Amino acid sequence: MVEHTKLAIISDIHANKYALEGFLKYIDDNFQVDKILNLGDFVSIGPHPREVAQLVLTDKRFENIIGNNEMILLNKRKEDWFEGVGPHRDWVENQLSPELIGKIAKTPISKTLTINNKKILMIHSHFYDIPGRSIQDNLLLYQGKSMEEFINDYPEDVDIVLVGHSHEQLYLGTKKKIIINPGSISITFKPETSFCLMEIDDTELNFNFKNITYDASGLLNDFEQREVVGREFLMKMFYSFL
Repeated sequence: MVEHTKLAIISDIHANKYALEGFLKYIDDNFQVDKILNLGDFVSIGPHPREVAQLVLTDKRFENIIGNNEMILLNKRKEDWFEGVGPHRDWVENQLSPELIGKIAKTPISKTLTINNKKILMIHSHFYDIPGRSIQDNLLLYQGKSMEEFINDYPEDVDIVLVGHSHEQLYLGTKKKIIINPGSISITFKPETSFCLMEIDDTELNFNFKNITYDASGLLNDFEQREVVGREFLMKMFYSFL
């Protein structure tokens, strides 16, 4: 009997519960998944760090890794922080219980899964423990490097590499491996959430990029009511459509 697995691939929720809820409603109604692969950056920037962290860390469908925003929360490598990030980071920490922060601290930076004989690497952007590499480094592709350099930046022994960080949907297919970026659940600069749906069996792999609208009408009020530190900049930078 052929085993058939349905996956949803998401990244960069950025503490926006409305976008996350819109995504979850879509898959519950249209695409009953076996797993949700979350590629990190689920706290910070948005007004709902507690609700989002609680959901992704307790829903049994989620396989999670952390991104650069969680690393900043956990106080790692302060030399890599953007100027002015400290006060917002402290606000995020104050929204989270010690239990949630402890769960985030136990969440890995990368994870490798084997699903239906396909080896899948989940990583937010790069292996951050490489000497001299900043956690704010963008993907090589976005630094103007060659496609070959981009492909070779990830291990040879995996079939699929799932990355986030850039907030842009991306597919690269070569003889060596497939690289997919699902986009961002939250920050698409419009009331829209982007993600990727994948189906894998022993012989085939099919995927579809999705972009759906969600109800963002409560976001502006939540930024103000919760007194999100840095909200004027964050709303102007990421939510100018509000």
